[in-house]
Amino acid sequence: MARNGRSLDRFLTRPITLENSRVRLTLDPGQLCALTAIELKSAARFPLIAKRGAGIAGCGLLFVPGLERTGAGAGEWKILRASRGRLGVWLTGKLPSGLVWERRIRLEPGSSSFLVTDSVRNGSDRSVYCRITLRSVQEDEPWRLTDRSWVGNELGCSGLSPSSLDPSGPKEAAASGKKVFWRQVEQYGTGFLQRIDAPGKMRARLAGGGRAVSVTWRSERLTLRPGSGAEVRSLVTVDEGGGAPDPGSAFSPVLARADFAAAGRPGEPIHGFAVLSSPVYRQVLVAIRAGGRVLKSRVRLEPGRAVRVPAVFLSRKRGALGVEVSAAAGGKVLGLSRATVQIGPGLGKAWARFSRRMPEETYAGTWQEIGRKLVQNRRRIGGPTSLEVEVGRGPAPDRDVGFYEKEAPFYAGLVRGAARAAGVSASEVALVKRGAQDQKTSCMGIACTGADGPINAFSKEREFPDYRGLGYVRVRPDEGLAFHLYMHHGVNEAGLSVSGATLNADAKTEDLAARRLASWKASGRHTMPWAAGTWMLLAMCRDVSEALDLIDNPRMPMELGGGLLLLDRSGAAARVESVGILRRVFRRRAGEGGFFCAGNYPHPRSDRLFQLGANWGQAANTHLRERFLETHARPLQGRLDIPGAISLMQTHEAGGMCQHHHDNPGQLHTVCSSIAVTRTGELFLSHGAPCQVGYVRYRLTGNPGPARVRR
Repeated sequence: MARNGRSLDRFLTRPITLENSRVRLTLDPGQLCALTAIELKSAARFPLIAKRGAGIAGCGLLFVPGLERTGAGAGEWKILRASRGRLGVWLTGKLPSGLVWERRIRLEPGSSSFLVTDSVRNGSDRSVYCRITLRSVQEDEPWRLTDRSWVGNELGCSGLSPSSLDPSGPKEAAASGKKVFWRQVEQYGTGFLQRIDAPGKMRARLAGGGRAVSVTWRSERLTLRPGSGAEVRSLVTVDEGGGAPDPGSAFSPVLARADFAAAGRPGEPIHGFAVLSSPVYRQVLVAIRAGGRVLKSRVRLEPGRAVRVPAVFLSRKRGALGVEVSAAAGGKVLGLSRATVQIGPGLGKAWARFSRRMPEETYAGTWQEIGRKLVQNRRRIGGPTSLEVEVGRGPAPDRDVGFYEKEAPFYAGLVRGAARAAGVSASEVALVKRGAQDQKTSCMGIACTGADGPINAFSKEREFPDYRGLGYVRVRPDEGLAFHLYMHHGVNEAGLSVSGATLNADAKTEDLAARRLASWKASGRHTMPWAAGTWMLLAMCRDVSEALDLIDNPRMPMELGGGLLLLDRSGAAARVESVGILRRVFRRRAGEGGFFCAGNYPHPRSDRLFQLGANWGQAANTHLRERFLETHARPLQGRLDIPGAISLMQTHEAGGMCQHHHDNPGQLHTVCSSIAVTRTGELFLSHGAPCQVGYVRYRLTGNPGPARVRR
């Protein structure tokens, strides 16, 4: 205990650290033991985010105590006593008016929660009217990009997010009642929940140029008679991956959330999750109820770690389907959450969004006929889905049609057909693929295995919900393999599938690759042009080995930009990281375990090429997803059939596959998803975020129909 002036002064000028096996707290005793950092030790950490807030649940000046006196200033505190231990700190002060204030902070052993107790006692000989306050201001760190805050009570909540994400969104939020909470989630999924059990009002507003949040709690007006006092207890729970709060569960021992799609079709699967977290170790019985059916499972909860329990229901009736998630132990319910799913058709905006289909293009016939139709089609979807024709100003190596007639006759046929329809010579025609140039994009492909065979699950992200140029293309040529695509990602009738991702390579690699490609073409040598690359892969190749041979054909290497995931019917997979004709290839043999992915960062070569580029947020997002797959989803690998893959694509929060701009450091929004089934050649496509939009099944033969996914 610090009692004398010298030791007390030393106590008040040095930061204090409290920690247990789960949480580390940093306090500023000079600010009445306000917290400057809250850290979860088990949170995601890797070099890319090590100095960008990894593990931080909150930082700034948090939970600063104060006192407001009615009709008079409170005056300056005089600190009388202070003490600290490994798990706790105690501070006592006095005001000139005779009020005595005390703060105690206690971190529980083996728990991810801590208790902050602030009390005031009237030591004077007359009544005092006052309010106790707690003020928090986040640090405006440059790495703070997408954190979110909510304030609420047991009945509801309202949220704030950085103004860069939604400039027209709310700038303030408030809640009042006998119990209120503040939920804060940082961009890597680590956050805290502060619960106050005293009547009062909480107000939050954006600060720091719109990137940080200021939160103030004020108690109701207190009447303190001589010798009486009041106490405010703040229980703060730190967790990773819990996401948005559920008001009904915010004050329960177990935080529970029912995360289900907003709409569905009668008689078709409704996918969702029970998301649970606890501040202490617990064995709980999770029950998920919907439409008279109950799914139960026993789950072990670790302090601070969110657990997702997937569930699939069917409802054969139209209308509202209520979903309830509960966690119980010893016959007592410890957490409860509810959600509603609208079962269509025709039930408002949720159903209209859910039932949306992609625009479509269909081509068949000889390759020359397909090339002609590319030019004549006035209803092309546009880039990046459609192949488009560009008329050049002179000859170039990839317009040497005679060469391609020998080496790649399908491509030569496309060019000749397009040239005839455009009324120009074949040497003046090139096929091009246009992308969305006005915003950043991102993607990720995952090789999954299960009862339905190898599946290539793909997620497409953009900077905001924008569906321009996204669509479905089916090609049934007279020669070669039939295939179909979402954008330029799809599967052929032999079971070879392809998906891709932005690579985000460094400037040195980009510059060298550009020079090498220019030199290659200047010498009169040829490439397989980027625009038609995926079409040719799927038309000409039956498996991963054939695809790799075509990509690295020494007579015409394929121009590629990004990371390509190849997966075939046998389960063999490869990741091809390319910048022009410069690349790295990683192979996975059939039967190897774990997840094999293509995401938004390169893997460095020994010559120091293929380093990470400037967009660290996209790369960090892929790292978080890979970590999520290896922790949450690894036990599912080998059992991921079509419903399981769809369920995986609907996971939320940092590391999840369905992203909503605010829960990832790349500031990305999932705009659609595809499930390529190598065994059947089917594509399941969502034209929108997978949690909001139904998957539609597309087949290479017959008419595409709505998804009928087995339970």
